[in-house]
Amino acid sequence: MTEYIQLLAPWIILTAWNLYVGLYRTHVDRVRAGLSPSPSEENRFSKLIGSLLTTPNQDRPFHVEAALLSCLQVILGFLLFIKGASEMGQETFSFGEEGTVGYVVSSFAFTLAFLWERLFANLIPRRIASGKHLDFHLKAGFPLMLLVRFFCMPFSYVVNLLQQSILSIAPQTDENKNEGNEVAEHIRTLGMESSNMDPEVFEIVGNTLEMSQLNVQDAMVPRNQVQVLDDHDTLEKNMEIARTCGHTRLPLCIGNLDHCLGIIHVKYAFRLLSEGIPIDLRSLAKAPAMLSKSDTLPVALRKMMKWKVHMALVRDEFGGIDGVITLEDMLEEVVGEIQDEFDADEHSVEKIGEGRWRVAGLTPVHELPDELKLDENGNEDELTSFGGFVTRELGRIPEKGETVGLQHLKVTILEADDMRVLSAEATLADEIPPAQEE
Repeated sequence: MTEYIQLLAPWIILTAWNLYVGLYRTHVDRVRAGLSPSPSEENRFSKLIGSLLTTPNQDRPFHVEAALLSCLQVILGFLLFIKGASEMGQETFSFGEEGTVGYVVSSFAFTLAFLWERLFANLIPRRIASGKHLDFHLKAGFPLMLLVRFFCMPFSYVVNLLQQSILSIAPQTDENKNEGNEVAEHIRTLGMESSNMDPEVFEIVGNTLEMSQLNVQDAMVPRNQVQVLDDHDTLEKNMEIARTCGHTRLPLCIGNLDHCLGIIHVKYAFRLLSEGIPIDLRSLAKAPAMLSKSDTLPVALRKMMKWKVHMALVRDEFGGIDGVITLEDMLEEVVGEIQDEFDADEHSVEKIGEGRWRVAGLTPVHELPDELKLDENGNEDELTSFGGFVTRELGRIPEKGETVGLQHLKVTILEADDMRVLSAEATLADEIPPAQEE
């Protein structure tokens, strides 16, 4: 009986532990599906749920922890039921040939242990998640969630390494990458053919579906195009930049974006200035939010909404800053270009003749018309703009009036400065040398 109790105690603990892990996972799924509201209270367990909601939808939270607890619970339950059957005595069972009893009892014990695990890891958490006492159970299970995350850190690390290795060996195929775009295009076609709904609505729905295929680097503003305030410059110079640039938020840096002190909302600076109060830009700067350039746009959007920020810095894999992204940049991927009185009134891509287009240098590569699509296979550097692609292929910043061959295009530089290509004319060509100048 002592050995039986030694198995029973940890099995009960694992059962309760697995129940609360299942409850947190179920609650996150319900929030994502709109069946439960997001936590509004500022407490520890609400912050934990908020952090889980920022992960991609396809990645269920605590998947490693839940799998490990379920495995241990089934194993202990199996041993527990086998132990109980053996203490009842083998003579209790009247089965045929020698050894049959053991197989039958083992099968029954495993089935019972598995059903018990499913009951407490899946069915009961669903019931609690839709009940009146959800908040109580979330608070009660919070310490267990922290413990299981701590104990499973080595397992999570190993699983992440395996995942990265598998993804590097078998990268996502073009067919899988284009699946979301095909669905979005189908919805747009239905919108054009339907008379019951505005086609623009279907266009927005299609763009929203395509948004899941885009990363932060596809919508961010590259660092060489970001207007910053330099902490080493005078206050007068920085305020003149804030007055003339037309942006409401600007990074305050020491030299460049790699040493960003924070993000300043210029309205607070001008309010203090109008009241005659001395301005300290460092005191106005809010700690910058950080995103990875590999984050998908839906994940980045959830993070920025959770953090209540309108601008975030985009970090590369080496810890440097590649650029910035704003909520407006993400929204433009859904509804199209948003222009205000400070934006230049020009099209990023404009057809000017048969087989000829005028292309703004900042046009994202993924937004080019099908006729201008560029093959990026074999290029390790990931670029987001047409001008950046031209510059990389040429190996330098081209000059105004220069003509280069770029895959199936003949590109003539219309405008360029010392830092980038501003606009170019792209013409379809059958055979253009790899690089030529006129």
